[in-house]
Amino acid sequence: MLTKEQIAKRISKELKDRYYVNLGIGIPTLVANYVPEGISVEFQSENGVLGMGPFPFEGEEDADIINAGKQTITILEGGSFFDSAFSFGMIRGQKVDLTILGAMEVSENGDIANWKIPGKW
Repeated sequence: MLTKEQIAKRISKELKDRYYVNLGIGIPTLVANYVPEGISVEFQSENGVLGMGPFPFEGEEDADIINAGKQTITILEGGSFFDSAFSFGMIRGQKVDLTILGAMEVSENGDIANWKIPGKW
């Protein structure tokens, strides 16, 4: 079984230079930590952030700068903030090149059975 970090590293191989990429909640947020060298990617979060960087180092967090999963994030130079309606308009209007979402398996009893990431592995 792969760790969350291994899954994020694998997903990061799908990133292309100059892509705008929406990161969903959960494992997808880790992808920002594994951008391959030599490419430039703009990460977008559904709560209204464009230009997300990797997670901040311990002690450098700003509780007012968060992603859609309420995790503290960093903002790259030139990053911007806007409302979630505009953010979803970017996604629905096909202004992002790639959306990375996680999925979960829910049993018939309504509890989470296993976390899964769809796609080719």
